[in-house]
Amino acid sequence: MTEQKQKRGCCGDVCAVFIHGFMGSPAQFSRLAEVARAAGSQSRLITLPGHGGGVREFMRAGRSAWLAHVETELAALRAQHEKLLLVGHSMGGLLAINAAAKQPEGIAGILALALPLYLRATANGLRIRIHSVLPARPEEDPRVCAARELRGVQGVTLWNAPALVPNSLGLLRLMAQTRKALPNLAVPLNVINSAEDELVSRRSLAFVRERLPKASVFEQRESSHFWYSENDKTELEQHLVQALQSAAAQGGSSNAEVKHFAQTPDTAFPER
Repeated sequence: MTEQKQKRGCCGDVCAVFIHGFMGSPAQFSRLAEVARAAGSQSRLITLPGHGGGVREFMRAGRSAWLAHVETELAALRAQHEKLLLVGHSMGGLLAINAAAKQPEGIAGILALALPLYLRATANGLRIRIHSVLPARPEEDPRVCAARELRGVQGVTLWNAPALVPNSLGLLRLMAQTRKALPNLAVPLNVINSAEDELVSRRSLAFVRERLPKASVFEQRESSHFWYSENDKTELEQHLVQALQSAAAQGGSSNAEVKHFAQTPDTAFPER
Protein backbone atom coordinates (compact mmCIF):
# COMPACT_ATOMS: atom_id res chain seq x y z
CA MET A 1 0.00 0.00 0.00
CA THR A 2 1.33 3.45 -0.88
CA GLU A 3 0.47 6.73 0.77
CA GLN A 4 0.48 10.24 -0.63
CA LYS A 5 0.32 12.96 2.03
CA GLN A 6 -0.85 16.43 1.10
CA LYS A 7 -1.38 19.75 2.80
CA ARG A 8 -4.78 20.34 4.32
CA GLY A 9 -7.29 22.02 2.04
CA CYS A 10 -11.05 21.88 1.66
CA CYS A 11 -10.78 18.08 1.86
CA GLY A 12 -7.75 17.86 4.12
CA ASP A 13 -9.45 15.77 6.79
CA VAL A 14 -10.51 13.12 4.23
CA CYS A 15 -8.34 10.28 3.02
CA ALA A 16 -9.30 8.81 -0.35
CA VAL A 17 -8.69 5.05 -0.28
CA PHE A 18 -8.40 3.49 -3.74
CA ILE A 19 -9.15 -0.23 -4.13
CA HIS A 20 -8.55 -1.90 -7.49
CA GLY A 21 -10.49 -4.79 -8.95
CA PHE A 22 -10.13 -8.43 -9.90
CA MET A 23 -6.69 -8.91 -11.51
CA GLY A 24 -6.39 -5.11 -11.59
CA SER A 25 -3.79 -2.75 -10.19
CA PRO A 26 -3.53 0.62 -8.42
CA ALA A 27 -2.48 2.07 -11.80
CA GLN A 28 -6.22 2.21 -12.50
CA PHE A 29 -6.34 5.26 -10.22
CA SER A 30 -3.22 7.20 -11.20
CA ARG A 31 -5.20 10.12 -12.59
CA LEU A 32 -7.85 10.13 -9.87
CA ALA A 33 -5.19 10.07 -7.16
CA GLU A 34 -3.76 13.25 -8.67
CA VAL A 35 -7.21 14.83 -8.56
CA ALA A 36 -7.63 13.88 -4.89
CA ARG A 37 -4.22 15.36 -4.11
CA ALA A 38 -5.11 18.60 -5.93
CA ALA A 39 -8.27 18.83 -3.82
CA GLY A 40 -6.14 18.80 -0.68
CA SER A 41 -6.99 15.23 0.27
CA GLN A 42 -4.61 12.51 1.31
CA SER A 43 -4.77 9.26 -0.62
CA ARG A 44 -3.85 5.63 -0.27
CA LEU A 45 -3.71 2.99 -2.96
CA ILE A 46 -4.24 -0.58 -1.80
CA THR A 47 -2.73 -3.55 -3.61
CA LEU A 48 -4.79 -6.66 -2.95
CA PRO A 49 -3.19 -10.02 -2.05
CA GLY A 50 -2.12 -12.00 -5.10
CA HIS A 51 -1.81 -8.91 -7.26
CA GLY A 52 1.40 -7.29 -8.39
CA GLY A 53 2.98 -10.68 -9.13
CA GLY A 54 2.34 -13.71 -11.30
CA VAL A 55 -0.37 -16.30 -11.73
CA ARG A 56 0.96 -18.52 -8.92
CA GLU A 57 0.74 -15.67 -6.41
CA PHE A 58 -2.76 -14.87 -7.59
CA MET A 59 -3.84 -18.49 -7.16
CA ARG A 60 -2.72 -18.43 -3.52
CA ALA A 61 -5.06 -15.54 -2.69
CA GLY A 62 -8.83 -15.34 -2.94
CA ARG A 63 -12.05 -13.76 -1.75
CA SER A 64 -11.42 -14.24 1.98
CA ALA A 65 -7.90 -12.84 1.74
CA TRP A 66 -9.08 -9.81 -0.24
CA LEU A 67 -11.86 -9.03 2.25
CA ALA A 68 -9.57 -9.46 5.25
CA HIS A 69 -6.84 -7.32 3.68
CA VAL A 70 -9.19 -4.41 3.03
CA GLU A 71 -10.60 -4.61 6.55
CA THR A 72 -7.08 -4.62 8.04
CA GLU A 73 -5.97 -1.65 5.97
CA LEU A 74 -9.08 0.35 6.84
CA ALA A 75 -8.64 -0.37 10.54
CA ALA A 76 -5.16 1.15 10.36
CA LEU A 77 -6.37 4.14 8.36
CA ARG A 78 -9.16 4.89 10.84
CA ALA A 79 -6.50 5.48 13.48
CA GLN A 80 -4.78 8.04 11.24
CA HIS A 81 -7.61 9.89 9.50
CA GLU A 82 -10.90 11.42 10.61
CA LYS A 83 -12.80 10.39 7.49
CA LEU A 84 -12.28 7.86 4.72
CA LEU A 85 -13.73 7.96 1.22
CA LEU A 86 -13.53 4.52 -0.37
CA VAL A 87 -13.04 4.54 -4.15
CA GLY A 88 -13.30 1.10 -5.73
CA HIS A 89 -13.11 -0.04 -9.31
CA SER A 90 -15.02 -3.21 -10.22
CA MET A 91 -14.35 -5.80 -7.48
CA GLY A 92 -12.81 -2.99 -5.43
CA GLY A 93 -16.30 -1.51 -5.12
CA LEU A 94 -17.64 -4.85 -3.90
CA LEU A 95 -14.91 -5.02 -1.26
CA ALA A 96 -15.57 -1.44 -0.20
CA ILE A 97 -19.30 -2.06 0.26
CA ASN A 98 -18.73 -5.20 2.31
CA ALA A 99 -16.12 -3.52 4.51
CA ALA A 100 -18.38 -0.50 5.11
CA ALA A 101 -21.43 -2.66 5.81
CA LYS A 102 -19.44 -4.60 8.40
CA GLN A 103 -17.77 -1.58 10.04
CA PRO A 104 -19.09 1.84 8.90
CA GLU A 105 -17.20 3.85 11.52
CA GLY A 106 -15.07 6.55 9.93
CA ILE A 107 -16.23 5.84 6.37
CA ALA A 108 -17.74 9.01 4.94
CA GLY A 109 -18.76 7.53 1.62
CA ILE A 110 -18.13 5.08 -1.21
CA LEU A 111 -17.53 5.89 -4.86
CA ALA A 112 -17.91 2.64 -6.81
CA LEU A 113 -16.83 2.56 -10.47
CA ALA A 114 -17.90 -0.22 -12.83
CA LEU A 115 -19.63 -1.97 -9.91
CA PRO A 116 -20.28 -5.61 -10.96
CA LEU A 117 -23.32 -6.73 -9.01
CA TYR A 118 -24.20 -8.68 -12.15
CA LEU A 119 -22.03 -9.64 -15.11
CA ARG A 120 -22.89 -10.09 -18.74
CA ALA A 121 -21.27 -12.22 -21.43
CA THR A 122 -20.62 -10.44 -24.71
CA ALA A 123 -18.62 -11.26 -27.81
CA ASN A 124 -16.80 -7.97 -27.40
CA GLY A 125 -15.89 -8.82 -23.83
CA LEU A 126 -14.46 -12.16 -24.88
CA ARG A 127 -12.51 -10.53 -27.71
CA ILE A 128 -10.99 -7.90 -25.40
CA ARG A 129 -10.00 -10.49 -22.79
CA ILE A 130 -8.36 -12.80 -25.35
CA HIS A 131 -6.45 -10.06 -27.15
CA SER A 132 -5.31 -8.52 -23.87
CA VAL A 133 -3.22 -11.62 -23.07
CA LEU A 134 -1.68 -11.69 -26.54
CA PRO A 135 1.30 -9.56 -27.63
CA ALA A 136 0.47 -5.94 -28.40
CA ARG A 137 -0.16 -5.00 -32.02
CA PRO A 138 0.15 -1.65 -33.86
CA GLU A 139 -2.96 0.52 -33.82
CA GLU A 140 -4.69 -1.79 -31.37
CA ASP A 141 -8.12 -1.20 -29.91
CA PRO A 142 -7.58 1.13 -26.90
CA ARG A 143 -9.94 -1.03 -24.86
CA VAL A 144 -7.61 -3.98 -25.37
CA CYS A 145 -4.57 -1.86 -24.53
CA ALA A 146 -6.16 -0.65 -21.30
CA ALA A 147 -7.12 -4.18 -20.23
CA ARG A 148 -3.53 -5.33 -20.82
CA GLU A 149 -1.78 -2.33 -19.26
CA LEU A 150 -3.93 -2.27 -16.13
CA ARG A 151 -3.76 -6.01 -15.45
CA GLY A 152 -2.15 -6.61 -12.06
CA VAL A 153 -1.37 -10.30 -12.61
CA GLN A 154 1.51 -11.01 -14.95
CA GLY A 155 2.17 -14.06 -17.09
CA VAL A 156 -1.46 -14.81 -17.98
CA THR A 157 -1.78 -16.78 -21.23
CA LEU A 158 -4.53 -18.63 -23.01
CA TRP A 159 -2.94 -21.86 -21.74
CA ASN A 160 -2.82 -21.07 -18.01
CA ALA A 161 -6.10 -19.11 -17.92
CA PRO A 162 -8.02 -22.14 -16.52
CA ALA A 163 -6.01 -21.69 -13.32
CA LEU A 164 -7.96 -18.48 -12.75
CA VAL A 165 -11.29 -20.34 -12.46
CA PRO A 166 -11.32 -20.83 -8.65
CA ASN A 167 -10.82 -17.11 -7.99
CA SER A 168 -13.32 -16.27 -10.71
CA LEU A 169 -15.89 -18.36 -8.84
CA GLY A 170 -14.87 -16.52 -5.68
CA LEU A 171 -15.68 -13.25 -7.44
CA LEU A 172 -19.17 -14.53 -8.25
CA ARG A 173 -19.67 -15.42 -4.58
CA LEU A 174 -18.47 -11.95 -3.58
CA MET A 175 -21.01 -10.41 -5.96
CA ALA A 176 -23.81 -12.41 -4.32
CA GLN A 177 -22.52 -11.47 -0.86
CA THR A 178 -22.55 -7.79 -1.85
CA ARG A 179 -26.10 -7.94 -3.20
CA LYS A 180 -27.16 -9.31 0.18
CA ALA A 181 -25.25 -6.66 2.16
CA LEU A 182 -26.24 -3.65 0.03
CA PRO A 183 -29.70 -2.90 1.53
CA ASN A 184 -28.14 -2.55 4.99
CA LEU A 185 -25.37 -0.17 3.91
CA ALA A 186 -25.37 2.86 6.21
CA VAL A 187 -22.86 5.10 4.42
CA PRO A 188 -23.47 7.24 1.31
CA LEU A 189 -22.97 5.24 -1.88
CA ASN A 190 -22.35 6.66 -5.34
CA VAL A 191 -22.13 4.26 -8.28
CA ILE A 192 -20.82 5.17 -11.73
CA ASN A 193 -21.14 2.48 -14.40
CA SER A 194 -21.00 2.61 -18.18
CA ALA A 195 -23.62 1.45 -20.65
CA GLU A 196 -20.79 0.22 -22.88
CA ASP A 197 -19.05 -1.87 -20.21
CA GLU A 198 -18.43 -5.24 -21.84
CA LEU A 199 -18.38 -7.10 -18.51
CA VAL A 200 -20.81 -5.42 -16.10
CA SER A 201 -24.51 -5.81 -16.70
CA ARG A 202 -26.74 -2.76 -16.63
CA ARG A 203 -28.83 -4.73 -14.12
CA SER A 204 -26.23 -3.66 -11.54
CA LEU A 205 -27.46 -0.05 -11.50
CA ALA A 206 -31.08 -1.17 -11.48
CA PHE A 207 -30.37 -3.36 -8.44
CA VAL A 208 -28.75 -0.47 -6.55
CA ARG A 209 -31.66 1.83 -7.32
CA GLU A 210 -34.18 -0.80 -6.21
CA ARG A 211 -32.48 -2.05 -3.05
CA LEU A 212 -30.83 1.18 -1.86
CA PRO A 213 -32.98 4.08 -3.10
CA LYS A 214 -30.89 6.70 -1.26
CA ALA A 215 -27.82 5.77 -3.28
CA SER A 216 -26.76 7.92 -6.21
CA VAL A 217 -26.27 6.25 -9.58
CA PHE A 218 -24.81 7.66 -12.77
CA GLU A 219 -24.44 5.94 -16.12
CA GLN A 220 -21.74 6.96 -18.56
CA ARG A 221 -22.16 6.29 -22.26
CA GLU A 222 -18.74 5.87 -23.87
CA SER A 223 -16.33 3.85 -21.74
CA SER A 224 -15.54 0.16 -21.40
CA HIS A 225 -14.57 -1.70 -18.23
CA PHE A 226 -10.97 -0.46 -18.12
CA TRP A 227 -10.80 2.17 -20.84
CA TYR A 228 -12.37 5.61 -20.30
CA SER A 229 -12.93 8.29 -22.90
CA GLU A 230 -11.61 11.77 -22.12
CA ASN A 231 -15.16 13.01 -21.55
CA ASP A 232 -15.86 10.21 -19.11
CA LYS A 233 -12.53 10.75 -17.34
CA THR A 234 -13.48 14.37 -16.78
CA GLU A 235 -16.85 13.31 -15.39
CA LEU A 236 -15.17 10.84 -13.02
CA GLU A 237 -12.84 13.55 -11.77
CA GLN A 238 -15.79 15.84 -11.09
CA HIS A 239 -17.62 13.08 -9.23
CA LEU A 240 -14.54 12.38 -7.12
CA VAL A 241 -14.14 16.03 -6.13
CA GLN A 242 -17.83 16.22 -5.24
CA ALA A 243 -17.52 13.05 -3.16
CA LEU A 244 -14.50 14.44 -1.32
CA GLN A 245 -16.30 17.71 -0.64
CA SER A 246 -19.40 15.87 0.59
CA ALA A 247 -17.25 13.71 2.86
CA ALA A 248 -15.44 16.76 4.24
CA ALA A 249 -18.78 18.47 4.93
CA GLN A 250 -20.03 15.61 7.07
CA GLY A 251 -20.09 15.78 10.84
CA GLY A 252 -18.84 13.02 13.07
CA SER A 253 -21.41 10.50 11.89
CA SER A 254 -21.01 8.51 8.71
CA ASN A 255 -24.80 8.58 8.39
CA ALA A 256 -24.95 12.36 7.88
CA GLU A 257 -26.97 13.67 4.97
CA VAL A 258 -24.80 14.56 2.01
CA LYS A 259 -25.36 16.06 -1.41
CA HIS A 260 -25.80 13.34 -4.01
CA PHE A 261 -24.60 13.52 -7.58
CA ALA A 262 -27.01 14.10 -10.44
CA GLN A 263 -28.90 10.87 -10.86
CA THR A 264 -30.07 9.10 -13.94
CA PRO A 265 -33.81 8.94 -14.63
CA ASP A 266 -35.79 6.16 -13.01
CA THR A 267 -35.30 3.57 -15.72
CA ALA A 268 -34.95 -0.17 -15.54
CA PHE A 269 -31.55 -0.09 -17.30
CA PRO A 270 -32.52 -2.92 -19.67
CA GLU A 271 -29.80 -5.30 -20.76
CA ARG A 272 -28.51 -4.83 -24.26
